[in-house]
Amino acid sequence: MHKFTFRLLLAAGLCLLTLAPAGAYAPPESPIRPAEGTLPPVQTVRPSVCPAQDTPPGAPSPEPARPSPAVIQDLPPGVSREETSHYSVVEDAPPGAPTVQNPGVQITAPEKEEAGEMPGGETAPDSQEEPVVPDSDAKISALLADHQLNEVQSAALRIRLAADSGLLAQLEGNELTQDDLVYLALPNGRTDRLSRYSAWSAAHPEALPQEVVNQVNLDRDRIFYQNPQTAADPASLTVLVNKNYALPAGYEPALEALGAGYGTGSLRPEAAAAFRAMADAAREEGVSLRSVSAYRSYQRQTSTYNRYLSQDRQASVDTYSARPGHSEHQTGLALDINTASIPAHFENTPAFAWLKEHCAQYGFILRYPQGKEGITGYRFEPWHYRYVGLEAAQACMSQGLTFEEYLAQRPEIPSPAKVEI
Repeated sequence: MHKFTFRLLLAAGLCLLTLAPAGAYAPPESPIRPAEGTLPPVQTVRPSVCPAQDTPPGAPSPEPARPSPAVIQDLPPGVSREETSHYSVVEDAPPGAPTVQNPGVQITAPEKEEAGEMPGGETAPDSQEEPVVPDSDAKISALLADHQLNEVQSAALRIRLAADSGLLAQLEGNELTQDDLVYLALPNGRTDRLSRYSAWSAAHPEALPQEVVNQVNLDRDRIFYQNPQTAADPASLTVLVNKNYALPAGYEPALEALGAGYGTGSLRPEAAAAFRAMADAAREEGVSLRSVSAYRSYQRQTSTYNRYLSQDRQASVDTYSARPGHSEHQTGLALDINTASIPAHFENTPAFAWLKEHCAQYGFILRYPQGKEGITGYRFEPWHYRYVGLEAAQACMSQGLTFEEYLAQRPEIPSPAKVEI
């Protein structure tokens, strides 16, 4: 029994000496140190040539065990098992055991997915190169480089062109002039008014590009009531209704009566609720606000306008009464407060002062302010108020803008909420 044990220990020792590097019985530490962090356990191929038990004297020596095909478990895509002689599969080894290193690629467990094997033993499909997509920004920049533009203009145009394929096609086709690009680089430049910008600039050579865009956006290049456009969305809270833009003849909004204590007439529900809230707030401060004229139908406006024509010449009537289809009263968003008479001098009353200070808080604006007759087409009407929503109202009243000016200056670079004017 002792002789058999001695032989077994001697055979195991010879096996270890065969595998250990010359002059060393075991490395003091792993030959590969992680640069930083903790790496997964390194696996090492266990020797398969060591005898598991003593061989009796005279018996033929067993052939060295051949590596199992399962030794190399993970192969890179496109590599066959016959081509894996230079790969080492690293498995778990006991502490202090020598590490077998072959001059090849070591595939560790965390690299299985990269080598083609997915969790669960599934094989990942061969990766295919995606087609190279041209850099659109670089393309646009190259197209703009042929024009004399500063950095601010180029940056604004890149945003606009990237969002408007039709405009980009025009640039590629050399359909946009240098002046066109300068106009479009402005925040409120409109793509559908380029020819009008050019015409205004030719008629006013002293005007700078920003002034050209502002004036045309205000429709100062048009004559009142000549070829008016019909509003694309008459139900919008920011619909523009004036002498250049009309409502459809049959347009009738949903209405709600203002109710007792708030005057006469009806408005669209959101405008009616806002007016009641505004009137209630004014009443708490001793100011009375009442509607004397709210929604008017197309037919009623026709009757009103014709009555004025029977009393005055049209050029004069057009300064204080809208032609049918061009009245804001038909939107259901406008009303006259307390009076509709110039001799009443409503502008000198506490009610007017209160409205100027507070109306924007409820989404209303003074629609026809003094000194803006050339833009609005109407003389000063201190009693006429239009509901446009809080954002537009606060911008107009805080900056002294007419509704036309507010819409004309709204930026379109970028354009999260495009406004049709």
